Amino acid sequence: MERKKEIKIFRKYTDIKNTMQKLRFKRKHVKRSILIAAILIINFYFNFFLSPPVFANEELKIYETNCCTIQYLDEEHLKRFALRIGAIKYTGKGVDDNPSNIKTRMSEIMKKVQASLDMYTSDLRVSIILYPDYNSLARVFKQHTSKGSVNTFTYSVPLAFYSHKTRTIYVDVSSITDGVLAHEMAHGVINFYFKTPPPAKMQEILAQYVDLHLWD
Repeated sequence: MERKKEIKIFRKYTDIKNTMQKLRFKRKHVKRSILIAAILIINFYFNFFLSPPVFANEELKIYETNCCTIQYLDEEHLKRFALRIGAIKYTGKGVDDNPSNIKTRMSEIMKKVQASLDMYTSDLRVSIILYPDYNSLARVFKQHTSKGSVNTFTYSVPLAFYSHKTRTIYVDVSSITDGVLAHEMAHGVINFYFKTPPPAKMQEILAQYVDLHLWD
């Protein structure tokens, strides 16, 4: 009988010990998870809310067109932008990269956008800021969405976006296309055309239509 009692007590002790070890492990795991989550939140907050804006201490160059003021840091960014929107052409004589082609191309795109929407405004003028890559644009996008200056129903980072508060299109020159640019120009046209702009979803439908039928 005594032996059975000892075995029973030993088993209870073992069960209690195992339970305590499991609880200690869970507490450590929870603490570690909380710590990791806190670090991620602080990192996110610092990167997108406390970090200085891209180009904050740099003087941007300016290129004027009939409808837009293009701002950029490096000449290569402007050339990349020109290439991706079709302003640099390849002919039998070689590469036609005359800077004036950008003005012509921007006017062509803007005219097509206004014609597709059947919205014409005489005071329309927007700025375009060129960013070298997706990560740079993502930082700027997060800063704008946190301030509510972008009228959007999605928080996924786009290849370009328009803010009517700043009258500016923000562009990733590594990914931009003439269609994407026209899409953002459409947002600008819509917001200039209406005193009270339509809801974001309705604007997006119209802008997508412009993008899809740009050169029809």
